[in-house]
Amino acid sequence: MTRTQDSNTGALARPRTTRRERAFVLGGFAVAALCTAWSTAAGAGLEPVAAAWLAAGAWAFLSSLALALRRAIRDGDWSAFRGVEAFDNSDTVDWSTKTGAYAYMRIAEEHERLIRRS
Repeated sequence: MTRTQDSNTGALARPRTTRRERAFVLGGFAVAALCTAWSTAAGAGLEPVAAAWLAAGAWAFLSSLALALRRAIRDGDWSAFRGVEAFDNSDTVDWSTKTGAYAYMRIAEEHERLIRRS
């Protein structure tokens, strides 16, 4: 089977997801919706419905991860795991601890405190 190349990068084009894969991932939500309709029609409590929706979310996460790993191992397509920038919260840490680029704020606060105390 031949694949087309992406004209911009020269890399192999990523195959689209199939309907079967989408149905596999989103099937849990369909089951949860049916459980909700049945529970509402039967007048049963909502506890099983909440559990069904929680299970559907877990199913979607795990099945999506499994399909991405399957595509990566079988086809060598690791694009689902690449190109994601890690969350960098160093600026937030510097702001809250008043260190690094925000060290001047600590000095200004201390200066203000000393002036107000006199």
